[in-house]
Amino acid sequence: MKPDSKNKPSQPLGRILSITGKDYLRALNLKLGHLDLDRNYYALLLIGNAEEEITQQELADLLEIDKVSMLRSIDYLSEKGYVNRVKIDTDRRKYSLELTAKARKALPEIERSYVELNKIAFKGIDAAQIDDLLSNLKTIKNNLNEYSSNL
Repeated sequence: MKPDSKNKPSQPLGRILSITGKDYLRALNLKLGHLDLDRNYYALLLIGNAEEEITQQELADLLEIDKVSMLRSIDYLSEKGYVNRVKIDTDRRKYSLELTAKARKALPEIERSYVELNKIAFKGIDAAQIDDLLSNLKTIKNNLNEYSSNL
């Protein structure tokens, strides 16, 4: 598909964002390949940075993923020895999530890797352009959410 004008994308926006996301995750996996994880780094950061205990549902809400995907992610992190589920005394149906010592040891490196990779991704782009990009992506997300909720 050829662009009709300078301002129109040559590919659907979703494809451009998906490919960019895959490239970002590929680079992150190369950087953190010595950890026995290939995904869910950000979930670990969210659990580790939570000021209070965080439940599976709260984490799913933060990640904007469905319950089934969240359960798969937590199962994966648990099997790899990074997360423990802890029953909440007041509601036996709910579990809070806690990082293991293995995860706490890896957390600073994961955080540094995100910072370094973001610097690489934004190389040659000034701070104002980065702010504009992030603001525009948020607007696009909100527009699509509003559109979907009105269908």
